Amino acid sequence: MNRSSLVKLQNGRLRNIVDLAYHRVPFYRELYQNAGLKPGDVTDVKAIWKLPTINKEQLRAVSLEKRTADGTDLGACRVHTTSGSTGTTLVLLEDEYAFAFRDALNLRFLWAYGVTPRDRVVRMRTSEVGGAQPRVRLGDRRGLWSYVRKKCARQLTYDTDIEEHLRLFSELKPDVLMAQTSYCHALAEFSELTGNTLNFRIIVTSGGILDEATRKLISDRFGAEVYDHYGSEEAGGSIAWECPSHSGYHVNAETLLVEFLRNGGAVLGEPGEVHVTSFCRVATPIIRYSISDVATPIGDECSCGRGLPLIGGIQGRVVDFILTEDGQYVSPLAVLNALQNVPGVDRFKVTQRPDFSIEILVTCQGDDAKSVTANVRSRCQAVFRGLPFEIKLVDRIENSNVPKFRVVESRVAH
Repeated sequence: MNRSSLVKLQNGRLRNIVDLAYHRVPFYRELYQNAGLKPGDVTDVKAIWKLPTINKEQLRAVSLEKRTADGTDLGACRVHTTSGSTGTTLVLLEDEYAFAFRDALNLRFLWAYGVTPRDRVVRMRTSEVGGAQPRVRLGDRRGLWSYVRKKCARQLTYDTDIEEHLRLFSELKPDVLMAQTSYCHALAEFSELTGNTLNFRIIVTSGGILDEATRKLISDRFGAEVYDHYGSEEAGGSIAWECPSHSGYHVNAETLLVEFLRNGGAVLGEPGEVHVTSFCRVATPIIRYSISDVATPIGDECSCGRGLPLIGGIQGRVVDFILTEDGQYVSPLAVLNALQNVPGVDRFKVTQRPDFSIEILVTCQGDDAKSVTANVRSRCQAVFRGLPFEIKLVDRIENSNVPKFRVVESRVAH
């Protein structure tokens, strides 16, 4: 698709989502009316600046009911809590329309990397905790992605012991690994430490900053071509991905609009705060939402000829692995998954001290601090594998809105 056709598509989809938000979502209707706006005021992407920007704090201050589109079939949606990689969680609804686009985008970049249904794929994911609903998606029931998942893909959870992962990788001999950047880094270090030789043809990293040193470490250790993926649960999954030319990250412009703002104005060729508008998330729309990352829009087109906008210089959030005294790794995704759904927890930060002990800072919603502490302690006992820890209830966690804030940080020399 050429750039003019892409912009035309974005204009129509932007008008549709703004119209839906205004007429069917109480939160947006009130927001736009207070700003003196009507849907007809935003006719194309050039006029999006007229709409107010929003952030996680604003959405968290509003009930899920007020953020949900009237007429949504709640029985067909999954109540989803974002990963909490900022230490602050947000509840959203994911409907089958959003699921279908998420899976289609995954298939697109895998196809670009030369992955076919004949390849063996291992995909790492977080486990369901705290009574979360099972991950049932449209793609699990029909279509090509259903075939890939059932016949070619194997899913492993981050909270499984990494030694068990090594055993399974040696047994399955997968061609492709899709996992968080921090996990791939730890797997490379652990496999070298234990003398295990693993080989992948392709590794797709996500969920953290992939610097060149980490890319080289992963590539050299596993003999793999490494492609990075940039996404956000609030945006509905994939935002941008590297193509085989590695010239930057291709924005999935058919499904969302990405803005780069500084002091309220758009920037080009220099870093800006990333704001996303999802065209596909209709149950709980996300429009001009700050995901608290910083990235640089690139004006040039990629040599691959795809015609999609490019971004680079992504400065996202960083999470660390927790290390046990006997050399085992505890995934930060397992930590986040354990704490993000604890009732009454407002924010949290996990810090491992140089002596291997762990400090968990927690701010609470409501007055039931005793119950919150007991629930957090129970989760931590399960995830930290015998490491000593202490829980501190605090009124505020410093720097919780600063880019690169580490919600899971280890100060142990790895």
